[in-house]
Amino acid sequence: MTSETFYRNFRGNAALTWEIISGLTARSEIAMTRGSSRNTYYENGYTNGDKRANISRGTSKGLRWVTTANYMFDVKDIHSFNILAGYELLRSENESMYAEGRGFPDTFDYDHAIAMMHTATYNSSFYNTFGVPDRTVSWFGRFNYTLLDRYLFTATFRADGSSKFAPNNRWGYFPAVAAGWRISEENFMEGTRDWLSNLKLRLSWGESGSDNINSNLWRETWSSSTNNKLPINGEFGPFYRPDGLKANPDLKWETTVSRNLGVDFGFLNSRINGAVEVYWNTTKDLLMLVPVDNTSGYSHQYQNFGQISNRGVEISVNADIYRNKDFRFSAGAIYNYNRNNLDKMQNADQYIYSSYWGSSAQTPAMDWMLAVDQPIGIVRGYIADGFYTTADFNYSDGTYTLKDGVPDLTKDITATYMHPFTLPNGQVAFPGAPKFRDTDDNGKIDAKDAVNLGEVRPRHTGSFHLDFGYKGWDLSANFNWTYGGKVYNANAMMDASGNEYDGLTRQYGAWRADCYKVYDVDKSGELYAVTEPGALNALNANASSALPYHQSGIVSSEFLEDGSYLRLQTLTLGYTLPQQLTRKAHISNFRLYVTAGNLFTITGYSGLDPEVNTNTAGTVGFGSNIRNFPMFNMDYGTYPRARTWTIGASLSF
Repeated sequence: MTSETFYRNFRGNAALTWEIISGLTARSEIAMTRGSSRNTYYENGYTNGDKRANISRGTSKGLRWVTTANYMFDVKDIHSFNILAGYELLRSENESMYAEGRGFPDTFDYDHAIAMMHTATYNSSFYNTFGVPDRTVSWFGRFNYTLLDRYLFTATFRADGSSKFAPNNRWGYFPAVAAGWRISEENFMEGTRDWLSNLKLRLSWGESGSDNINSNLWRETWSSSTNNKLPINGEFGPFYRPDGLKANPDLKWETTVSRNLGVDFGFLNSRINGAVEVYWNTTKDLLMLVPVDNTSGYSHQYQNFGQISNRGVEISVNADIYRNKDFRFSAGAIYNYNRNNLDKMQNADQYIYSSYWGSSAQTPAMDWMLAVDQPIGIVRGYIADGFYTTADFNYSDGTYTLKDGVPDLTKDITATYMHPFTLPNGQVAFPGAPKFRDTDDNGKIDAKDAVNLGEVRPRHTGSFHLDFGYKGWDLSANFNWTYGGKVYNANAMMDASGNEYDGLTRQYGAWRADCYKVYDVDKSGELYAVTEPGALNALNANASSALPYHQSGIVSSEFLEDGSYLRLQTLTLGYTLPQQLTRKAHISNFRLYVTAGNLFTITGYSGLDPEVNTNTAGTVGFGSNIRNFPMFNMDYGTYPRARTWTIGASLSF
C-alpha cells in the first residue's frame, strides 16, 4: 500500500506608499497566492483482492488588492483628526481532478498504475470539478477625532459586495461608532496620579457582515456522473439532474451587531493593568443549511434562518509582581462569562435534528434541538435513573415481575435486548437493564419520555499565565480552563449498546468490567446464567452501569458528562546568551528555547479529551464550507489533541 501527498504554495506581496503632502499618505498593496496539490493512492490487492489506485490534483489561486488614502492633521494641539478611505478587492477560485481504477494487471506496481490509470479493467472513473469563483468588493472609510487627548470618537462605514448572493442582495452596508474618555487625564484626577496611571471608559456599537458560504447556493445547480444515464436516441448517455440543494435567490448577508462597554485601568505606573468589558452581540439572518420538504424534489436549502445573541462579561488582569536586577515574576488572567440565546427562528419556535451517530438504531432519533429563548446546543434524550435491580421486581417461580409503580421499558428504547430471565408476557424490563425516568407518567419508558437534557457549552471560560525570569533564563506557563460545560459522550453511548461489531479496546474492556453481569464462569471454565436474586446481588455488588446488551444507541443523561477542565496549554523554557558573547558576532540578541504543548489536563471527563467538537453529519454531500445545525462538545471518534515539543532559536542582528 502506498499513499503520497504533495503540496506546493506560492505567496507574493508588494506594496507602494506615497506621501502626497504632509499628513496625506496613499498606500496600495497586493497579495497573490497560488497553490497546487497531488494525492496518490495504490493498493496491491491486500483488502479487496484486486489492485486499485486513485489520483487527485487540485489548483487554487487568490488575489487581495487594497488601496487606501489616509489624512492626519491637528488643529492648535487641541483637535486631532485621522481620516481614511479605501477600496478592497478579494478574488479566489479553484479546480480539481480525480481519477480511480481497479483491476490492474498483476505486473503493475505503484508507478505503472498511477501512470496508466486508463488501463483499469473495471470500476474506473474520472471527473473534474470547477469551483465557482468568489469575488468580494469593498469600499470603506474611517473617521477618528481626539479632543485634548482625552475625548476620542471613531466612526467607520463599509459597503461590501459579494458574488455569493443574488444581484438583488449582493451588497451589505455596515456602520460602526465608538467613543472613549481618558478619565485619568482629567484635571480633577490630579490627586490620583501617584497610584492611578490609567483609567479609560469606552463605548462602541457596530455591524459586521459574513458571507461564509459557497458561491453557488443562491441559484439552481445541476450535477452529472457516469452513474446517471438515460436512453437517448437508442443509446444510454449521461444526463444532468438537480443536485438536491434548492436554490435561494433571496439569500443575503449574515449580520452581527456588536455592543460593548469597557473600562481600562492601570495602577502603580501600570504594573497592575487590565480591563472589564460588558458585551451584547446579536447575529441575525444566520446563513444555515435547512432541510426542506422532499416532495419539492430537493432535500436542503440555504436560508437566513434566524437570530442568536451572546451576552457576557470579560475581565482581564495583568501584574508585574516582582522585579529586581536578576529576578522577575509576572502573571495575568482572563475570565469570561457568556450566555448565548436563540432569539428567533423562521416559521417555528422549535426545531429538532439528528447527529446520526447511532444510525437508524439511535433513540431518540432527533437528539439535538433548537428552541426560541433557549441556549444554542441543547441535547435531547432520556434521564438516567441507574439500572433495574432485583428490588424492583417480585420474584416468584423463577419469574421477575415488576412491582406496582415501577415503569417498564419498551422495545422503542432497547430494540433487541438479550437476557437469560423469565419475564411476564409483554414485560421488557429485567434486573440489570438501564432505567430511565418516566417523564409523562404513563407507566412506560418510550420515545415520548425524551426531554431537554440541557445545554452543553460552558458559560465560564478563562486562561492565566505565569512568567518567571532569572538573569538570562525565562520560564512561562499558559493555562486555559472551562467550568460548567458538558460533553456529549457518544463514544460511551456506543460502548453501552450491544453492537457486536464494536472493537475490544482497553478502555472499552475496562468500562464493561464495571457493568451489570448476568453470566459467570464456573470452576471448570464454563459460562452459566445467574438468575437467582441472591446470586445476582452478590455478583453485582459493585456494578455501576447497566447491562450493555441492548441493540439500540440510547441517548442518556448518564453520558452527558461534566466537561470542566484545566489544561497546561504551553510551557516554555528559554535562555538568552549574554550580549558580551553575541556582540562579537554582530548579534544583538540570541535566544534558545524549548516549548512543550498540551503537557497535562485535569478533568473528570471519562473520555480521552474534554475539548471536543464533532459534527457527525459531515457536509451532507454538497461540498466543503457547508454550515450545518450546531452540535457542540460532541465526542464521537474525535482524535485527542497531540502533545507537542518545539525547539527553536531567535536571533536579532
